Amino acid sequence: MLTKIKFAPGIDKQDTAVGAEGRWVDSDNVRFRYGLPEKVGGWQSLLNDSIVGVARKQHAFVDKEGNRYVAIGTDKFLLIYFEGQLHDVTPVKATIGSVTMSATDASQQVSLTFSSAHNLQSGDIILLDNVTVPAGIGLTNSDFEDKLFQVTRVTSNLIAIITGTQTTTGAATGGACDIIPYEPVGPAAQSYGYGFGIGQYGGTVQGSVTTTLNGALLADTNGTGGSGSVINVTSNSGFPTAGTIAVQNELITYTGKGTNTLTGITRGAFGTATTGTSNGQAHSSGEIVTNATEWGGWGDAVDAGTITLLSNPVAANGNADIASNPKLINNL
Repeated sequence: MLTKIKFAPGIDKQDTAVGAEGRWVDSDNVRFRYGLPEKVGGWQSLLNDSIVGVARKQHAFVDKEGNRYVAIGTDKFLLIYFEGQLHDVTPVKATIGSVTMSATDASQQVSLTFSSAHNLQSGDIILLDNVTVPAGIGLTNSDFEDKLFQVTRVTSNLIAIITGTQTTTGAATGGACDIIPYEPVGPAAQSYGYGFGIGQYGGTVQGSVTTTLNGALLADTNGTGGSGSVINVTSNSGFPTAGTIAVQNELITYTGKGTNTLTGITRGAFGTATTGTSNGQAHSSGEIVTNATEWGGWGDAVDAGTITLLSNPVAANGNADIASNPKLINNL
């Protein structure tokens, strides 16, 4: 004798499999239609634009006026999806001007030379502005103007980018542009943002560059060995041109770099001098020196003026090296 069993629509995740008698308890890519389960019919893209890089995080939110947004973080960009469009809101650094542009051979590679160290790394994203291309390379200003590129090769004062189109000449010079670097994704940039609690506990930044003291610091206001305003370190590679270092509990600011030195120092900065004095603390040679330029006090509001958000969406054109693929999809 057969007994007809009618299952109620929906998935019951509150009861146990035994207690949910007459109900479905699990499913995969299933929806209910007229009270009956059917498999999802497939997927289609919500937009034709591609998301550059690999999407690592997604957050949906609603503003006070009821507008719905989806924030998407990739390994290259921060994007906002709103009303069928992607908007690039990645923070940018200060503009670097008077950069010369040249080509060394007939290839897709163009070199950008800086007047001083640029602190860019391979894989960083840059936006080109006020572009004048070298004469005779077969490309126009519009091939570079207001377009994003990925840094593919780095030396101390030079970077290379891929144009996506081969130049038609060999060596060519005389070009110029301004560069707007994007903030790189990773721990070193996580102290920037708005409001409270942006940094890690204690205000430090994980992964900060370190070196060691090459000579002792005394409990005074001077540099290495108790004289001058210079601190000798084993290496200053990776440290910014000017900034702040941490040696144990003392913070020290500096205004320049020499050959494995930090110059123009101010000891005991930000209230970290020896208690009751204006002197710095004593440190032995070999003590760890950490780049603390981007650190912030725990619980302090981060200054909104330290970053700039692009107000208009910028397409990631002109970059043949960045893999892209659509990530926003809608089930049918």
